[in-house]
Amino acid sequence: MASVSLSCSATSLRAATVAREGHTRRADRGQRRRGRVFSARPRASSHRGEASTSTSSDDLDDLISAVASGARDLTRSEFDRLTSELDLTSLCDAASAVRAAGPDPGVVTFSPKVFVPLTFACRDRCGYCTFAKDPEAGRKIYMSLEQVIEVAERGRVAGATECLFTLGDRPEALYPAAKQELNDMGFESTVDYLAHCASAVLARTGLLPHCNAGVLTRAELTKLREVSVSQGLMLESTSDRLVDEPGAAHFNCESKRPAARIRTLDLAGELDVPFTSGILVGIGETREERIDALFAIRESDRKWRGHVQEVIVQNFRAKENTGLRDWPEPPLDELTWTAACARLVFGPVTQIQVPPNLTPEPDDAAGGGGAVGDREGWRALLRCGVSDWGGVSPGVTPDHVSPEAPWPHLSELARVTAEEGYALVPRLAAQARYVVRKRSKLATLFRGDDDDDDDDDDETGGGLPSSPARVHETEGSERWIDARVAPHVRVLADSEGFARASGWCPGRDESSDSSPNDDEANDEPKTNRKTKPWLSARYPRAADVVGVDGAVFGGRVPRDARGSGPPRGSPRVRAAIERLQLRGASLALDCAQLCEVDGEVDEERSRMIEMDIDEAAVATLLRARGDDFDAVCAAADEARAAQCGDVVTYVVNRNINYTNVCTLSCAFCAFSKGPAAEELRGKPYLLATEEIARRTAEAWDRGATEVCMQGGIHPDFTGDDYLAILAAAKSGAPGIHVHAFSPLEVSHGARTLGLTHREFLKKLRDAGLGSLPGTAAEVLDDGVRAQLCPDKLSTDQWLELVSAAHDAGVPTTSTMMFGHVDTDGPDAHARHLLRLRNAHVASVSRNNRGFTEFVPLPFVHFEAPVYRAGLARRGPTLRECILAHAVGRLTLGSAGLTNVQASWVKMGPEMAGELLRAGCNDLGGVLMNESITRAAGARHGQEMSAATMEAIVRGVGGGRVARVRTTAYG
Repeated sequence: MASVSLSCSATSLRAATVAREGHTRRADRGQRRRGRVFSARPRASSHRGEASTSTSSDDLDDLISAVASGARDLTRSEFDRLTSELDLTSLCDAASAVRAAGPDPGVVTFSPKVFVPLTFACRDRCGYCTFAKDPEAGRKIYMSLEQVIEVAERGRVAGATECLFTLGDRPEALYPAAKQELNDMGFESTVDYLAHCASAVLARTGLLPHCNAGVLTRAELTKLREVSVSQGLMLESTSDRLVDEPGAAHFNCESKRPAARIRTLDLAGELDVPFTSGILVGIGETREERIDALFAIRESDRKWRGHVQEVIVQNFRAKENTGLRDWPEPPLDELTWTAACARLVFGPVTQIQVPPNLTPEPDDAAGGGGAVGDREGWRALLRCGVSDWGGVSPGVTPDHVSPEAPWPHLSELARVTAEEGYALVPRLAAQARYVVRKRSKLATLFRGDDDDDDDDDDETGGGLPSSPARVHETEGSERWIDARVAPHVRVLADSEGFARASGWCPGRDESSDSSPNDDEANDEPKTNRKTKPWLSARYPRAADVVGVDGAVFGGRVPRDARGSGPPRGSPRVRAAIERLQLRGASLALDCAQLCEVDGEVDEERSRMIEMDIDEAAVATLLRARGDDFDAVCAAADEARAAQCGDVVTYVVNRNINYTNVCTLSCAFCAFSKGPAAEELRGKPYLLATEEIARRTAEAWDRGATEVCMQGGIHPDFTGDDYLAILAAAKSGAPGIHVHAFSPLEVSHGARTLGLTHREFLKKLRDAGLGSLPGTAAEVLDDGVRAQLCPDKLSTDQWLELVSAAHDAGVPTTSTMMFGHVDTDGPDAHARHLLRLRNAHVASVSRNNRGFTEFVPLPFVHFEAPVYRAGLARRGPTLRECILAHAVGRLTLGSAGLTNVQASWVKMGPEMAGELLRAGCNDLGGVLMNESITRAAGARHGQEMSAATMEAIVRGVGGGRVARVRTTAYG
């Protein structure tokens, strides 16, 4: 048996190496790098700040374990011991194990950016720099605002999300002409002008500014924080010797004085600025001085609770016409040694970045260097703990700091990254943990690894994990990004805090060649548009950078390179799929595993550990990208075939939304109307019972077997009004199935009549209620609900009510409305799915009745108040939508909840058809008169004919056939 960790925090070092190098994509499995074998299993007794008291060589295992688990950092003496006892290969393997323990072990990031050199003038002149230039007579020292905007706009169209401002340090301190030019433009300093330009870029293009402005004061950092998402300053070195010695890299460059740069780094931490720093390798520093610099950056980061978002390890490149033009460049081994050291110093969470365009060529590169040398260099870097490639321009601007080194083609970088077992994923200028707020469970699975190539690396394992799951928490934009900037971040972000990098969103078909005539510009409300630039529709549309799988185009490994059969995915994804399938089947047979055990501490601990592992497994699948995404979809489709066969069902029904008047103020809802909301898509209404009866009769005459009725929480309604609505529907068509009233409406009706939920549900059942829509669930996580719908039922209240419905003989559906606020992401969705699974299993065990179906409902953002206020994303990405359905199948299907529905109203007919290949077996209803999604700004039709439904199914192929069903799936 092999031990495989979802986060890889508890795998052995050898297992981490095998997972990396033995990946099914590797073309040459015979070239594994073998280092020293470690066990990186976390120790329950470790705590941050706890010093090691062991000295034997066997304790290297414990050091790597402590760092990988995040329990504590290495001390300098421990670090020195590691580097003295490990050779380069073993050191890189140790760093890889630590990197694999982070929250995103299958992802390598980069930032699609444009490079804006606001000014080349600088008060200092370093011995290696060709960026800084003396002003030329008759030429402007600063780029004009329009020049800046022109570059930023070209970047936006090409798919960039970051505008990197790089400039010399305070040129006005040295050059009177610079001071005069600033005065002529109305600015007191370079930083003032930079803030002006950054603000304009943000408002006019939507690109997110990242400002590298040199050594700054507290006031200057604060000013830039208000108009940017992140800032940066390379520490470069902590050696004053490099400033004081003639001929040294920083001679006479006071802005490179280490104390001044550390002061700026500390101020950024004090001000909660996501900050980039790093070191230069090979500028005359010793290895000891290099490590001193890494520890100095870490000290500042830990002091201010994590503001250093990434540490750049950048190798020196000798350039003509500089003082160090004849200085030797560091070899690749020195760069990989330093990158591995950075990973071990900073642990699993901080991004370690190496610029891919500066990679030294390996001495033994096949073909003698060039593109081949770059590829082999990238591989070496990915094997030593590097997790980020930094900013790469999508063919718009050069690297103005190293213009001799062109950016790599993204497709080539993506291919090499994929071959090493990672998905190349675009990020924003602020790293993901500064964008979204989350609480992740990182746990270990035990399973047999069926990869024949890894038989010699199997370990023995079994039973329960030896320790509970680790918790990884982030604070997101609420702490780290100015409230005026955060809306710009959200419109570009996905649920994990990475870049969306794709124009698709639920509710409308949007593509890169859309024009204003077919976009939301025609539907804009009359209020607040000019004061909210993040809502602006921008043309032409930005190019997509990623595919449906969430990874950069070009990273696909050819089918013949990964073997025949369905895609397998990474070991951790295969383990998660197997875990959920076995666990669901086990719970369906014995739901007692979910029950609390009074007085049995060990059994209760085991139960909680199992639940934590389940949560980690579901979240792992919801984060899948690249080949892992394919593997999840294939597994879901296979499970669908086994559980439901090839029949695709749909129901002929009609929606009746009897009132849009609501006393609640759910942040996502564009349907309900309060007294002052008439400017938003129509006036409040309340249907008469006669109209409800007429519409029901009309639906019956047209062949409908179901009427679905929901509405707002009307301030004048009591439980008797819900009973009257039921009576009206039944009078219009006595034989029709009435699928009506959300759990929130049932709770409201029960409260107004002084009844328990179960008592009122029985009255509704006896009055003709056939089933209950499982809406108003949104996301069953109280952290999400506090942001999205604080007036609604809590998670426990919603679950209690649907359980009462099942007990009262009223079946319910289940839903998840996702893709909106900062706390809404894979971890919250995992908790939601598991709560549905557990509730279903418990209800079935009591009375053989539970949820009839699971319906993921992507958030449609266009007219939602929470989006228009700048507090939500643009709905989920297409990848997130597909995974919600696929992972829903894998989590719920084996536990007996086997019907997964694709909402064509949210997804559109074409994408609903695609979901039939990713675990779905149902297309919902024809939905005569659907209006809630339309009110949110969706353009997909209010009704779909049966013929169209069947055409969608035929288009899927593979023997799928359409069949009309009843509400209860008869």
